Amino acid sequence: MKKSYAVIPLALLVSCTTMEDFHAMNPDERAESVCSATNGYRQRKRALTDLNNEIADKENLLATGYRVYEACQIVTVNVPGKTVSCEGLGGKELKACQKSNTSATTENRRVCTQTPVPIDYNYESSVLRDLRMSRQNQVEMHELQTDNCLSRARTLSADKAYLLYKGNLEP
Repeated sequence: MKKSYAVIPLALLVSCTTMEDFHAMNPDERAESVCSATNGYRQRKRALTDLNNEIADKENLLATGYRVYEACQIVTVNVPGKTVSCEGLGGKELKACQKSNTSATTENRRVCTQTPVPIDYNYESSVLRDLRMSRQNQVEMHELQTDNCLSRARTLSADKAYLLYKGNLEP
């Protein structure tokens, strides 16, 4: 759910920025707009978000000390009918009363059982350590690529920067 909210402002920003806006920006602002609109930038940010979510999940797992496995099956269940006495009623009240009477039926329902299973703390801790190292590497790579993009984009004219921005391309 968080992801969809993060994309909305970016989509609005991309769709509403005009050539005139680019002419009004200083070189640093243009560079930021161009580089943050590229496909590579968005993919790197999405990968970092996914990795942060994985790390948070692993930290929560280590905090609880167990996983919960769920086993589900579909079972047929008999649903009893409902009979209401409609004696002494007439008109609309009688019709409403008659509609509330139902016959017995059967339904298929999904029934699940949850089983907590202890984790191997040492193994999960090593996975968390590897995830954190991977995040650090991705952050460094993202910063380096973004800095390179910004330095190239600062030298672009407003017209060239706008064309790259609209095409989600790096300079």
